Amino acid sequence: MASDRSGDEAVREQCCSFCAGYDLWNTYQRGGWDYPHGDETDVAERVSERLAVLPDGVFLRLTPPGQPTIDDVLEPGTLFRASYHDKERTYKVFSVRRREYYGWVPAYTIAIGAPDKAAGENGMPKNYGGANIKELVYQDGEIRKLFASNDDTIEILGTDSLDVDFQASFSTFSNGGVVN
Repeated sequence: MASDRSGDEAVREQCCSFCAGYDLWNTYQRGGWDYPHGDETDVAERVSERLAVLPDGVFLRLTPPGQPTIDDVLEPGTLFRASYHDKERTYKVFSVRRREYYGWVPAYTIAIGAPDKAAGENGMPKNYGGANIKELVYQDGEIRKLFASNDDTIEILGTDSLDVDFQASFSTFSNGGVVN
């Protein structure tokens, strides 16, 4: 899905005295060991209800006040598709976690798995390999990535039950701690 940049361009025009020297559509890939959280000198500054900027000019999306957040719209069992994957590929949300980036900017990480995977006792998919989608924000009815120059979206397809497979949880103990 192509992005309509007119909303962000309008924000840029409203605050152009601050943004005059920055390119809103610069790369969202950042160098250095601080990526993606930042350090004490890499704190975002709010420029509007929808955008913040880092000291090097990288723009970040914010969920505007009054709009739901990621944990309001995604819950364990939600089925979705990511814009950067094959259109036939569907995932299931197993967990939603909030964290702050760049000093104060809230964004979310979702732990994901195949729709047919059952959850273990800890709520994560059986044989969870660390599959996550990080740095998500909600803006104007869309789930987007934190970096304003990233056009990726998450499309909600529906919900499914999150079955728990207790046998998966016990398998580690059945042979003296050796997994078959």
